[in-house]
Amino acid sequence: METALMDRDRTLGEEFAARRAAATGAARDRGLKGLLVCSRGGGTLDRYADVMYLASFYTPFPYIPDQEPRWAGRAHAFLLLPVAGEPLLIVDVPHHPTAQTGNLEIVTASDTVAAVAEGLRARGMASGEVGIAGADTIPWSVVRRLAAEVSPVSIVPADDILSHLRAVKSPREIALLRRASEVGSRALDAMMDAARPGVTHAEVFLAGQQMLISERAIMQNAFMISGRGGENATVVRNAFPTFGAEEPLAEGQWFQAGISGVLDGYLFDLARSTAVGETSPPQVDAFEAAIACVDASIAAIRPGTTASRVAEAGLGMMRDLGYDLGGAFAGMGHGIGLGWDTPWLIPGDETVLQPGMVLCVERGVRRDGFSGDFEEAVLVTESGPELLTPARIRRW
Repeated sequence: METALMDRDRTLGEEFAARRAAATGAARDRGLKGLLVCSRGGGTLDRYADVMYLASFYTPFPYIPDQEPRWAGRAHAFLLLPVAGEPLLIVDVPHHPTAQTGNLEIVTASDTVAAVAEGLRARGMASGEVGIAGADTIPWSVVRRLAAEVSPVSIVPADDILSHLRAVKSPREIALLRRASEVGSRALDAMMDAARPGVTHAEVFLAGQQMLISERAIMQNAFMISGRGGENATVVRNAFPTFGAEEPLAEGQWFQAGISGVLDGYLFDLARSTAVGETSPPQVDAFEAAIACVDASIAAIRPGTTASRVAEAGLGMMRDLGYDLGGAFAGMGHGIGLGWDTPWLIPGDETVLQPGMVLCVERGVRRDGFSGDFEEAVLVTESGPELLTPARIRRW
């Protein structure tokens, strides 16, 4: 057992070290002094992915306004990757080395901004151009202070370096995403089973939440909508919280739920529709249309094709079925991993699909007050798509 654990840790260490080396190499090829990689956690499912990908660190401390000099930049983590020198991980809570960090130097600081400035100077990154990945995770106050404290440096966008590296998953990541999709599917199945007349959205949500808690998983979003079609169509939903609608489900309504969440850092994202009580033909038409659009896109997935072509296959099916292409999300899906990854399944995204990418293919449709929603997770393999989502598809 001890030998097996040592082998596992060595493999983990090698994988994470290779990721850091690849990111550093990309920065060197671009003529940068290095990368400043930023993430934000704080006990939420905020944008933690980049530092998690490179060092497997997440800070649970919540974001609080800066109170300099006591603290600044709380809920954030920063990884400095100089092209000439050793990396530095800056965190706001104590963190001991792990297999994933290896011998990476770790600094714990209440004022993470001051620590970043010092780290940039110490590693020769306080002049020239430094690429920043995850700039959207840090507030303007942090950016402004860094610019003042290391004024010769020019910080330039470099998000594409990490998004490119994260797009193709390692075998270990694929196993984690497969497991996350299985757990998310069980949660959604529990929710759809609970969607009966007289039950509230909150009670439906609770059915999924209870299952996730037992698996150490977290619900991120649970977009639940119910309603009636035809004349005098109605829609029941709530924004904050999404499970807060007061009106209970009633016989003859349609119900749909799209959920996303996290297990061991990796996301699941899927959606299903069902009737509340007896099913009517117009409900089935909407449910089946959403499935047909997703299936058309999945059928187009293969190595060498583009994200745009996959999107057009699903959107073309939607047009053929006579549904409006509008809606809350204009595409047919996205990559998934430690966050919402590239590629985006939208017209114009010419990213070439590669084996090892994991995609969520989704479509919501609505016509005459009847609504359907459907989403699957798919692994791109050498021979085509492999479905990762075992959730029940039809309840009619």
